[in-house]
Amino acid sequence: MPTTIPRVPHLVGGTKIVRLEDIYDTIGDICGITKLTDAPPAESETASLRQLITNGTIRRATVKLANGKIRTVYMTAANCPKVGALETLEYQTGLTIKTAYFSQRVIFG
Repeated sequence: MPTTIPRVPHLVGGTKIVRLEDIYDTIGDICGITKLTDAPPAESETASLRQLITNGTIRRATVKLANGKIRTVYMTAANCPKVGALETLEYQTGLTIKTAYFSQRVIFG
């Protein structure tokens, strides 16, 4: 039975708080997403993942892992050109990212 990754609060772009999977420890700097460990900044506000995707704040990147599995990683719009830097980083314990890309067709929602 597959284990689920817990969802914890993350700060997206410095102003929005969203609950995301706890995988952004090693790739968070490249993605522009940081895990909240302390109190959130005073000017930050909560948002849903769907809202942030719809208004273009974040985008879905597809990553292919060393074991052949495909996963989705979220990146801020400002950090999208850095998607290639995700390759060779660790996705989770023991899983290395082989390729990272955006799909050609952008789907909002």
